[in-house]
Amino acid sequence: MNPDTRIEDASRILVLDPIHGAEVIASELKELGKDVEVFNPYREPFKGDLNYDLVIAPVHLSPNFEIMKRVSDIPVMSHHEAVKGIASLNSLFSDLNVVEVTGTTKKTTTCELIYQLLKSMSVVLHASSGTRYHHNGEEVKLPRLRGSNTPANILKAMRMARDMGLNPDIAVFEVSLGFTGSGDVGVLTSIDADYKVAGGTKRASDVKVASIKNYDDGIIVHPGILSTIGNSYGDGGENLRIEREIAKFERLRTITGEIISGEIAFAPFKWRIGGDYYRNCLEAALCAVLSMGIAPEELNTGDFRAVDGRMSVKELKGRVLIDNSGSGTNLKFLNAVVDAARELSEEQRMILIAGEDTPYVCEGVDMEELKQVLTDRRFKEVIIVGNKIDGAGFATNIEDALENAIAHSDEGDVIISYVKTLR
Repeated sequence: MNPDTRIEDASRILVLDPIHGAEVIASELKELGKDVEVFNPYREPFKGDLNYDLVIAPVHLSPNFEIMKRVSDIPVMSHHEAVKGIASLNSLFSDLNVVEVTGTTKKTTTCELIYQLLKSMSVVLHASSGTRYHHNGEEVKLPRLRGSNTPANILKAMRMARDMGLNPDIAVFEVSLGFTGSGDVGVLTSIDADYKVAGGTKRASDVKVASIKNYDDGIIVHPGILSTIGNSYGDGGENLRIEREIAKFERLRTITGEIISGEIAFAPFKWRIGGDYYRNCLEAALCAVLSMGIAPEELNTGDFRAVDGRMSVKELKGRVLIDNSGSGTNLKFLNAVVDAARELSEEQRMILIAGEDTPYVCEGVDMEELKQVLTDRRFKEVIIVGNKIDGAGFATNIEDALENAIAHSDEGDVIISYVKTLR
């Protein structure tokens, strides 16, 4: 990627990967008067002339693709950088504060907790969990966007909100594989549970950390730690920590340059399991919100709910359902969920639902890891969604799997829903 390339200097632009938002970026560029073409690099080779001033490609695209080799002499910009450039040129975020949330895990939950903290304000949220807006206690659901948290959907979600006459004071965006730099505050939730992108040539964690450079100024939050742009990543020590139901923050810098310290008391957390998971996400969310200069007394501190598909616990026909099915579900964390489930049930009274509900998710389920689950003797039964594996039950979707789990369980048993799915 060439950081010196600017959209305003380009006339003819080629945007790659319509699966992950190229059409959205192209539409915005055409509004700016650019001559734009979209190409899908996953299909046939590019057959036209490469007479372009600029190529825009996603950070996850393999450099070994034929098109990437052919455009080696043309300036290349990432989708993330293009979103920032477009938002700047059309002043899309000129009258509101923007929070971007990225990371290998915990993105959606952190976004949802920021949204809940700002319950009394006008906020638009776009995350894997959906796109919503709340104001004065009322909520509006916006249409679900294809590609979920691909960076281009920042532009699409904001356009939809504007077209519906919504006027948020704050926008919260979950972004895949790094920051666009469009925001005032960036939250990097995690860099563990790493994986490879760009045809195996890059680590996702490295891509996310490198994207901090997309911010010209602003504040970067990593759970409990805050640093201003210009400092090295992670500088500044721990700025916020939740102990029991008290959040203590010290020398926390806001986007106005003010340094604040103090404490915030929360109502007792209602989450039956996953307390540490939610506590860590809440630390990141609260650090981000305070760094925007919002007074603690304006925040919702007593009415939090677990996020669907993120360690939420429900009653289902006399059984306990632990719902951890979502786009970020990863078998690497299954043991932590099972350990938490032990608080609610004995071993051999747990039924596991695992697998993949849809092919349209990034980082699909590893079949070998899935087969290993069958050797786990802690479960009364294992039901696999989407794939037939010897020794396990089978269901085509989560709904059918839940019906099967109820049929093969007794009241008081625990059902763990742990499926990779769009939600």
